[in-house]
Amino acid sequence: MFSVKDFVANRFPRVREQTLSQKTIFIVPSKISVGLIAIIILLFLLGINFQNSLVYVVCFWLIALLVINILYTYKNIAGLTIKAVGAEPCFAGEKMVLELEVSRPVNQRKSAIYFGWKNEDLVELNLQEQQSTRIKLSHSTKDRGRFSPPRLDIFTRYPTGLTTAWSYAAVDMDAIVYPEPIENSNQIDKREAGDETDEGVEISGGSNDFAGVRQYQAGDSPRHIHWGQFAKTGDLYTKSFVDYESHEAWLDWEKLNIAGIEPRLSHLSAMVLQFNNEQRQFGLRIPGKVIEPSSGEGHKVRCLTALALYGLPAEGAAHA
Repeated sequence: MFSVKDFVANRFPRVREQTLSQKTIFIVPSKISVGLIAIIILLFLLGINFQNSLVYVVCFWLIALLVINILYTYKNIAGLTIKAVGAEPCFAGEKMVLELEVSRPVNQRKSAIYFGWKNEDLVELNLQEQQSTRIKLSHSTKDRGRFSPPRLDIFTRYPTGLTTAWSYAAVDMDAIVYPEPIENSNQIDKREAGDETDEGVEISGGSNDFAGVRQYQAGDSPRHIHWGQFAKTGDLYTKSFVDYESHEAWLDWEKLNIAGIEPRLSHLSAMVLQFNNEQRQFGLRIPGKVIEPSSGEGHKVRCLTALALYGLPAEGAAHA
């Protein structure tokens, strides 16, 4: 059974690079040209009725004008090559920015060609002196995960606006949409902190780093008695030691007191941004994936990507 959707999918497969040709370009009349065709028919009938050769001349001249316009409009878009460059990741609810490279054949200048989607960005392109250029388009996003842009509309009404030549470009590229960062006010950081130092949080009663000497207390280990001080003063003193808790923190799915998958992901997304801005080392634990503590932009991207793809099929399965 014939299906317009299947026809378009077969005619415009998703590819990284596409050149517009006769097979993929469609010509449709504008409202002005429909009116012009009606005038041509009327003039032709008048010419037949009155046997007026001048009316025939005007009629055929208008037909020639319309045909030549169709050819020039088609030529303005034919041969155009659209190549996918890349797409920048964003957060759900933001605009995804996509970059395309558009080039024209040698000695074929292009004017007033439009790229865009319905109710989204519309970019006008003129390739006069340059043979190729790059354009950026943005498209709204709603959900986290992988975003593949819908088929791009490409059209032109050059030179007279009597007809529209249009085509699609199904660019094969996608980008990651991170969960919208929304910090949950009910979720508090329960980490108990002591005195903050350059090494981390100081924990008394440790055994690694020497912290000073204090008066001996009953129960102190004989190994920690400062015998040199005893020899000088005759009083018992004890060496004290401290350990340091690392600045590293964990964002742990299981420790969140938040109901629902998406609210948890949004909270973790907000915490990743916060810890990254504070230049803290942190790790991420979500079901099925553990990212060891680290810091920096690369680590932030890895964590946000893991949150964006949580629970979604693998990329190979998604394209199967």
